[in-house]
Amino acid sequence: MGEVVYLSLGSNLGNRESYLTRATERLSQMVGLKLLAESSLYHSRPLDCPEDCPDFLNKILKLDCSLKPVQLLDNTERLEIEFGRTEKNARANRVIDIDIVLFGDRIFKNERLEIPHPRMAERAFVLIPMYEIDPEIVDPRTKKKFSDMFAAVGDQGVKIVKETNVE
Repeated sequence: MGEVVYLSLGSNLGNRESYLTRATERLSQMVGLKLLAESSLYHSRPLDCPEDCPDFLNKILKLDCSLKPVQLLDNTERLEIEFGRTEKNARANRVIDIDIVLFGDRIFKNERLEIPHPRMAERAFVLIPMYEIDPEIVDPRTKKKFSDMFAAVGDQGVKIVKETNVE
């Protein structure tokens, strides 16, 4: 058994639900990863994007991971490219976006990766599905519960689209 990791998946181009479903399947089939839980599907308005940016569908995956953080990042970036993502820009539209939110209780930072995700506490589309999967989850850096972080930012218009919780 490895460490529990949480990945945030988002898509705002094409058949968003299909991309999220396919990415979930591919991630759960990767060596070193085992799907433990999957949040419901959520609709969110884009944050930090141009005004004409299409809305997102988002979900959170909870996985058992026996990889190192940078190995997981390499795998998620390869998957994004496989799905057709051409640029890793926070303001760009995305067929699929995969972010590592938490990696066990690790606090890690290098030039490519920061864990916990540095903007997770500002994003209801991360906080709400994280709370759905694990109501007691805590940020290892600040020791704050995700429910308290959500109370601070509000729902930001995030709405459930489809219940898909699998445990």
